[in-house]
Amino acid sequence: MINKNFLNEPNLLQLANEVFNNVIKFESKVDSKENLLSSKVKEAETINFILADGLGYKNLMSLKTSLNNNIKKIINTTFPSSTNVALTTFAMISNPIDHGIIGYYMYDRTNFGLINALNWNSENKSLLNNDFFKNQESIWKKFKSFNTHVSNFQPENLVGSSLSNFLYEKSSTVPYKTLDNLIEMLSEASFLENRFNFIYYPNIDIAGHIFGVYSPEWELEIKKFEKAVEGISQASNKKTTTIISADHGLCNIPLENRHNLSYENSIKIYGDQRSVYINGTESEVQKVFENIPGELFRRSDLKYLLKEPSNSYIETLYPDYCFVLEQNHIIYPKHLQAELKGYHGGLTEEELKIPIIEIHNF
Repeated sequence: MINKNFLNEPNLLQLANEVFNNVIKFESKVDSKENLLSSKVKEAETINFILADGLGYKNLMSLKTSLNNNIKKIINTTFPSSTNVALTTFAMISNPIDHGIIGYYMYDRTNFGLINALNWNSENKSLLNNDFFKNQESIWKKFKSFNTHVSNFQPENLVGSSLSNFLYEKSSTVPYKTLDNLIEMLSEASFLENRFNFIYYPNIDIAGHIFGVYSPEWELEIKKFEKAVEGISQASNKKTTTIISADHGLCNIPLENRHNLSYENSIKIYGDQRSVYINGTESEVQKVFENIPGELFRRSDLKYLLKEPSNSYIETLYPDYCFVLEQNHIIYPKHLQAELKGYHGGLTEEELKIPIIEIHNF
């Protein structure tokens, strides 16, 4: 059953807005929702925000770590619970339906067809040159207009990617090689005066995908991250608040619950493998998914998760239907056959619920 209150519950978008307002010291309440950050954040001279890819609340609570002791709130990530959707929501401080990145794979009905909206290839990254995307103002552009000293720390292999170039200002983006390298840089004089540091950390997600959530390899990555957070939060002598959250959690998919789809080219299947977007007639769609465990959402239901398209351009990217898989099931469309152990993108609490962790050095 769809959660009709999903978009009104405390979520990553609200967190992004509160982080931004605290950085620029702007007093603002988001609608009538509760504040997600403590009042102590207002005393901080420096604010670090770490987005730990794959650090879902339910996943994290399976372990005993110092991170658990500092969880202040539990909120929803975006729908779908996908990295590129969440990262764009944070960077643009807007809903997916407003910034236009609405899934791992998207489908442009007018020009580009099927698009990998995480790893944009040379043929379809031109979509991002459309005025709809080019005219959006990220937090990095806003920080620039406020003359706020900020840095965005990214793994060096991600710097310069199409998604990175869309989300971040080149002048504020800093590549790092390892966690030790990151902590070392945060201790350098050139960064100590920063008001805000954004840090993207992907390794927990990578371990969850390859080895599975709760595997020894995944647990090791959590422990490494826990230790790194200690170093990051203590890197400066200035009053520093380090906020940690995530883009999603993960769930393991047993081999017997993996479903290969067979369908004609008249049907377009994309999105995420646990929240599947579909273009086609209802009879065709029902035939393709008739033996797959899950629920078909029509547009009238999908609006509770994505909202209705805000303009004619988004209409060209908006799906006809969405099929949401039951827990621990996944589909393989024609363009995706990689065999991983952990997945996300769906509506289970394991995937949707993310923590807000606050650590202060004062």
